[in-house]
Amino acid sequence: MSYEDVLKRAKGGDPDAQVAMGYLFFRGDGVTQDRREAARWFGLAADQGNAEALCNLGYMRAHGAGLRLDLEKAMELYERSAELGYARAMFNLGFMYSDVEGVEQDWGKAFEWYSRSAEAGSVMGMYRMGVMLQEGRGIPKDIPKAIDSYAKCLDAGYPKAGYRLGQIYLAGDGVQRNPDKAAKYMIKAADMGSEDAMCELGKMSLSGEGMVRSENNARKWLSKAAARGSAEAKDLLDRM
Repeated sequence: MSYEDVLKRAKGGDPDAQVAMGYLFFRGDGVTQDRREAARWFGLAADQGNAEALCNLGYMRAHGAGLRLDLEKAMELYERSAELGYARAMFNLGFMYSDVEGVEQDWGKAFEWYSRSAEAGSVMGMYRMGVMLQEGRGIPKDIPKAIDSYAKCLDAGYPKAGYRLGQIYLAGDGVQRNPDKAAKYMIKAADMGSEDAMCELGKMSLSGEGMVRSENNARKWLSKAAARGSAEAKDLLDRM
């Protein structure tokens, strides 16, 4: 659909087209970037109860991008969007409670919103649940539930979850230590692009833990990790 068609629909009151116009101006896709204009289009859609637009306005308030920074208003907008069932707004609320300076940290509320976002289909929400369950942040530590959360994320193609699973079995964190199982998760995560998993496989190849001891294999994995920005892998390579 052409820009003219989207604009015509947006001017005619189509909230989806208004959201599309908001993205164009927010990103500067084919138009001069103008985040105030983006906010205007998102606002028109939000006035019609569009959950995505409400979430986008919340993001703009939370980051001071095109709108005045206002964390309280951002959370209000996220909550309105979340109550309409929008998973990204639920995740953002969890993040506000767990990570954002200027918002009173509340791990219980963070876990509640991450859980709701996971139920609504957010892989990132599921991953954050796993981290909190593994580390016992604001909730009782529960390694079996953390493993279940990570496994679902890995099945959905999220490599960080595979790295976390590998670490659990490598360290014996709440489970019987199993370097072979750890290596399998690390390889799966590395094949998905995790530089942390690549670096860990390099170290495991050097030690022979969970893998055949091989300096050549270690160099292969460490080189891959270094190429993706791992400072630890680069340092290990320099010292080999």
